[in-house]
Amino acid sequence: MNINTKEISLIIPSRDSKENLFELLRSISSWEAVPNEIIIVDSSEKKLEVPEDIKLFAEKFNIRLLVKIEKNLFPGHARNIGINNSSNSLLAFLDTSTHPNKNWLSSALNILEIEKSNGVWGNTYYEADTYLAKIIRACTYGTKPIKTFPGSILKKNTFKKCGLFIESSRAGEDGDWMTRSSMHRIKISNPKEALSYDEINDFTIKILLKKWFRNYSFSSRLPHRRLQKDIYFYFISFITIIIAYNWNRVVASYQPDSIFFIPYVTRISFFLIVVSYAFFRGILMPVKKGIDFNFIFPLNFIVISFVSGLIDVTKALAFGYSRFVKK
Repeated sequence: MNINTKEISLIIPSRDSKENLFELLRSISSWEAVPNEIIIVDSSEKKLEVPEDIKLFAEKFNIRLLVKIEKNLFPGHARNIGINNSSNSLLAFLDTSTHPNKNWLSSALNILEIEKSNGVWGNTYYEADTYLAKIIRACTYGTKPIKTFPGSILKKNTFKKCGLFIESSRAGEDGDWMTRSSMHRIKISNPKEALSYDEINDFTIKILLKKWFRNYSFSSRLPHRRLQKDIYFYFISFITIIIAYNWNRVVASYQPDSIFFIPYVTRISFFLIVVSYAFFRGILMPVKKGIDFNFIFPLNFIVISFVSGLIDVTKALAFGYSRFVKK
């Protein structure tokens, strides 16, 4: 077996996902380029024990395998520990649910060399095999690969310019760092290869809403999170209903012969809001995210709109909880 090792540190946060972690580690032997250092920062409830075959692979090809055992770490904190314990000037980042192809690392290193940038972003495609997973994907990620921090390869000195990750947030810390890198005008290239992410195949509606509530309640206070679009929609909808409810009483004084009198104005207004939302969340946004028309029509747009509504209400509750309840 020929292994082309490169001077790069691969950092993987892990928490109660050992099977996914081991699958990822075993796949490294098939990569065109392999990191000479792998740092696993694990905060599982049970102590992580790396299987012997993975240890032997690392030992055989002189790959430094470092496992840091910590308790109750959020992903940003785990990544910071990995960064601080790395011995190379080039760092790669993966999560346990991401699956890179064999060209991922070699392609990114080639882009770095050609474009002389400070890094290469991750690029993630969200897999969906079941009907529910496809509905959830239509409501959220879409079928177009998305720029992500997992899958990124960065020069270590980039973190001296942008700072490390926020350690107190359960979610959103990667988006916060990506925003900071843009503010500092750090040149980071776009990748050619995409990673795959298959966790949504295991989602139920309950798991989805629980995950969204957790993520948005933690990330809502981060600087990069902007609420205006959601606030505008709900505020305008609320004001529209209030105006509609009082329109005939205030403007037309309940006189049917008045030119300003609108029969069933509240029902009409509510209907228009629902139709507008269904068009925006059930058709327009999924199409923009790459969802095929044949999946959206004739009836799936109704299901997509309904699940999107549940997600948006959950987000609103998470923002409210973070703002007024959570300390």
